[in-house]
Amino acid sequence: MRYQKLAAAALTLTAGVTFATQASAETRGYVISWFATATNAADFKANCPEDRNKGRIEWTIRDLIAVGYTKEQATEIVATAVDSVTLPPEIQNKMDTRAVVAGKPASVYNYPEAVADPNIETVTGKYAYGFDLGGANRANKFEDPDTHQLIDNQLWRAVGCTESFRAVPPVMPYPEELAWNTMVDSAPGWAIQITGNDLSKDGKVTITLNRTTQHPERDSNGAVMTNVSYIIDDSPRSHNVLQGEIKNGVLSITPAFVRLQGEMPYYSEIAIRDTQMRIKFEGENLVGYWGGYINWIDYVYMYTARPANGSDSIGLYHALKKMADAKPDPKTGQNQEISATFRMEAVPAYLTKLDGTVVAAPGPGGGRAINTSAR
Repeated sequence: MRYQKLAAAALTLTAGVTFATQASAETRGYVISWFATATNAADFKANCPEDRNKGRIEWTIRDLIAVGYTKEQATEIVATAVDSVTLPPEIQNKMDTRAVVAGKPASVYNYPEAVADPNIETVTGKYAYGFDLGGANRANKFEDPDTHQLIDNQLWRAVGCTESFRAVPPVMPYPEELAWNTMVDSAPGWAIQITGNDLSKDGKVTITLNRTTQHPERDSNGAVMTNVSYIIDDSPRSHNVLQGEIKNGVLSITPAFVRLQGEMPYYSEIAIRDTQMRIKFEGENLVGYWGGYINWIDYVYMYTARPANGSDSIGLYHALKKMADAKPDPKTGQNQEISATFRMEAVPAYLTKLDGTVVAAPGPGGGRAINTSAR
């Protein structure tokens, strides 16, 4: 296979590098193996004491009531449906087209503004993962369970009481896990290069993010395989050079805009303004968080565009709209962005140019990192 040939080439190239005895730059390579909304669902009762949203059966009953059925009728319809959620086509269509646009029935998923806000329960608990993005409203702040700093993460406040987000790593939220496992075998990956004088010690580093030309390879257990070679796509659409620092073994960056083009149905791109990162080296892998401001409509599209995801799509739309906390529209005043945090994991990889030149290799335990000052 192509990646096996590239891995062999990478081993040959790194074996031929002369490593300087003085302090010199090294570059390690990784490919992202996880990217999803950061959840803090270990204590659901503290986050969502009313447990008002329930699951798909309950919100389906609510939707049936919204189109005119009594609670008893709605309960009976769900109870007699296939798998309790697959409704007869005529009833499902009635629910899906309950929006009224220009006097005519229309899809609620195309026109969520034309449907009443179901007012789903949102997170009132104390803790969420994230970063201090400068939000002035202390009442909106959470406490990060790792750093114990006050942080901004209104995305979690909006979505954390819905069934899909009752996920504790290594489980992803359902829609994102479904998309990842469906598309990871065909969508190009995202690569990370970390360069510094000595990545085993604290110090200044440069982080370079790019897309790869190939999809991530998986091992026999379905996880993204380590130490595979990937060709870097040098398109400027996904090229990010970030300045950072490793301190007490944790990598952080100077806030910057991060954009990575994607092809997954739920992440057609990663676009985060004022991105901050907190990444730890766990064995050979990277595990951490990326946070900043995202366009809330782009995010909620993955629920309104694909409603069969175990969540109240219309409820999520209205919750994100209410919780959005940045970049007000100059005409309407409606905030267009929402503070958000994502969990990220990455496994060691060889990263090469199109001609096979190795620009980054796995670190200790996965191969020798490239000594960039000696190349």
